[in-house]
Amino acid sequence: MADLTIANVHKTFGDVKVLNGVDIHAKSGSFVSLLGSSGCGKSTLLRCIAGLETVDTGSISVGGEDVTDIAPEERRLSMMFQSYALLPHMSVLENVRFPLRMRGKTYGNRAAQRDLAVRALEQVQMDHLASRMPRQLSGGQQQRVALARAIVGGPRLILLDEPLSNLDARLREDMQVELVSLQRSLGVTTVFVTHDQDEALSMSDQVVLMQGGVVEQSGTPEDLYSNPATRFAADFLGAANLLDVTAAPGKQAAVGSATVPSPEDFDGEALLMVRQEDIRVNAPDGCDAHLTAVVTSRVFRGSELLLVLDAAGQEIRVVTSTSTLVYPDSEVTVSWTSEQSRILTK
Repeated sequence: MADLTIANVHKTFGDVKVLNGVDIHAKSGSFVSLLGSSGCGKSTLLRCIAGLETVDTGSISVGGEDVTDIAPEERRLSMMFQSYALLPHMSVLENVRFPLRMRGKTYGNRAAQRDLAVRALEQVQMDHLASRMPRQLSGGQQQRVALARAIVGGPRLILLDEPLSNLDARLREDMQVELVSLQRSLGVTTVFVTHDQDEALSMSDQVVLMQGGVVEQSGTPEDLYSNPATRFAADFLGAANLLDVTAAPGKQAAVGSATVPSPEDFDGEALLMVRQEDIRVNAPDGCDAHLTAVVTSRVFRGSELLLVLDAAGQEIRVVTSTSTLVYPDSEVTVSWTSEQSRILTK
């Protein structure tokens, strides 16, 4: 196992600053997600860690070793690409053995390499298909083969570039569980690139949220979700209501002509963040913040309802039980506890 330290990394392509002073530390054995929308720099950062892109300035260290100027093949890392990149003319077993062949005698003779490849296939439950060709596999099976190839050489770091994006929703969910379970059993530090916030929150020990080539916020999934530092973080991680508020006397926040308790002191104008699932409808007990609202839309989503409300001229969205009997144009009371809200700068 090895930790990962990225210090003040900059990378430009022409006049475009893709990475602008990125600092990250990942603990040994942890599962770290680089999360952000397209163009935020997450995949470029992953390629810099792998050595497929050179950094302009800054450093990258793995296990205390500075690998910034070391060739990719000497970094003892493995990378799994979004396309899986399986070699079509090789069997499953030979695809997994391929990186061992490229290292020559480092991993022993042909028989020793085959044993390592079979062991890696066993870890992803694909050893029974070792003789098949890639074209004879489903998408999920191809992914498992690519994963076996990534772990076969005992890397000190595994890099995954949106490996689940090509799978359908149900298979993606299953593979999330399997991937985390495998990572835990191997104990290998893993860096996972994704644009899917649910994926990052459910799989990671640490989430690094990126925007515009910088780290917007980094921490545990629970911390980022419950304590977003910026409007972008609040909006990107989960469904958040962001209400325009102004400071009112007595640690209060004014929402239009109404006031609600503020979780902290602030001056002037700000945003009050409340998660959709933290708001109750017509159930004020135990809450200290209340607003009158009118239902504008009621959306059935299977196991839950999404209610869209108008409160003091601002839109509030609430995720609630399907047993909530309110309908468009009805007046309701929405409530939450001030501890569940956050004040953010506009």
